[in-house]
Amino acid sequence: MEELPATAVGLALKDAVILAAERRLSYGGYVISKAAKKVNKLGRFGIAGVGLFGDLQALERIMEAQIKYYELYNGSKISVRSAAKLLSTLLYQYKYAPFISETIFGGVDSSGPQLFILDPLGSLIEDNFAAVGSGAKVAIGILETEFRGDMTIEEGSNLALKSVKASIERDVLSGDGVDILILTKDDAKERFFQ
Repeated sequence: MEELPATAVGLALKDAVILAAERRLSYGGYVISKAAKKVNKLGRFGIAGVGLFGDLQALERIMEAQIKYYELYNGSKISVRSAAKLLSTLLYQYKYAPFISETIFGGVDSSGPQLFILDPLGSLIEDNFAAVGSGAKVAIGILETEFRGDMTIEEGSNLALKSVKASIERDVLSGDGVDILILTKDDAKERFFQ
């Protein structure tokens, strides 16, 4: 499969999950938008993705509804792992007409911070850090070199920012600022860097 345009990264720290992505939306050699937000909150969770922007938006809407339905039906909050499996199942259901996307999904619950990587067909891989998209080769090199499980939230945010900025420098399909989402057990904070 061809690399999907854009760059998104994720890190699972000791007490937080950090997701980051750049804002350039391109099609072929044309920049469609410089303000496409590819990192979003889904209730207590976060999702970052690359690929067709409409597919990412549709996935987010469907997941938001599915998470709410699950919690109303069961009368309890869904865990990060269960929500990631729900996303995996959703992606697999569309295997004959897949969402053209790669996603990073994460959150923090009673089991701690968890980060999952999903391909267009719903393969579900848990890891401590990840990078997807056309700039992933550059970003993953920085993450592998500098990631530590005991990083503070500030150190993790700086590393996520550094890895996406490096991919912007080398990947023409990535650019125009970086969005960061910081998820802790009690809070979710969003930041934007020009």
